[in-house]
Amino acid sequence: MRRGKGITIYFYLFMLVIFLPLLLLLVFSFNDSFSAGFPWRGFTLRWWETFFADPVALTTVKNSFVVAVTVAVVATLMGLGVAFPLVRRVFRGQNVLLSALLVPIAVPYLLIGISLFSLLRVELGLELSLFTLAIGHILVALPYSSLVLMARLIGFDRSLEEAAQDLGATGFTTFRKITFPLIKPGIYVSMFLTFTVSLEDAVIATFLGGSDQTVPMFVFGRLRRWEGLPMAMALSSFMVLIALVFACLFLIRAVRPRLPAPPPRGRG
Repeated sequence: MRRGKGITIYFYLFMLVIFLPLLLLLVFSFNDSFSAGFPWRGFTLRWWETFFADPVALTTVKNSFVVAVTVAVVATLMGLGVAFPLVRRVFRGQNVLLSALLVPIAVPYLLIGISLFSLLRVELGLELSLFTLAIGHILVALPYSSLVLMARLIGFDRSLEEAAQDLGATGFTTFRKITFPLIKPGIYVSMFLTFTVSLEDAVIATFLGGSDQTVPMFVFGRLRRWEGLPMAMALSSFMVLIALVFACLFLIRAVRPRLPAPPPRGRG
């Protein structure tokens, strides 16, 4: 009993540490003060008005979401292409491929950014833009996508696919009606994780974004000046709210129970 109570207390403390800074950030964005802290000087909307009136800030929000959505879709599709052979096939070099897949998680983003800048800009001569930034984010997001989808496929009951094929279903039909619905929660989780990885990055964006700024780069630049702090807090609060909305949508779709259809009622 005591052990269960201790785990419960630990859980609430963990949630407090995670969400309290976000809540304070949101509160301070409405504080009529240039400092991010107490005492409370009064409620104001001028920092939010300044944010929504700044075309550069709105452009950075658009850039961040364009890149993050692209990375979520592409990294998840690539993760499916990696997860299926690693889980369902045995081939030479399989362990090497798995180890190489995990390298972006172990290597600091600073080194990844420098390496990709040397490859894409210096060697290949590509102009730095949202396209090169998306390439970098896909590279660092692919391990997360692959691991989530591999975990989903490991617990997959393949007898369902075999039964469908025995009944005459083609490979594509089996995937569409059997495999995809069962791994769909993993796909939603993969898209949310890769979306978040791209949305919060500032290091790789510094090397590969060029003149196209994202929100972390914009906020970091504003924090260099004291008068830029309130508007940066409003922008950050806006991104937190949007991210929470996306998190709720993804999690609802991932864990929503699939209730069986009610049986048809007989006549009479």
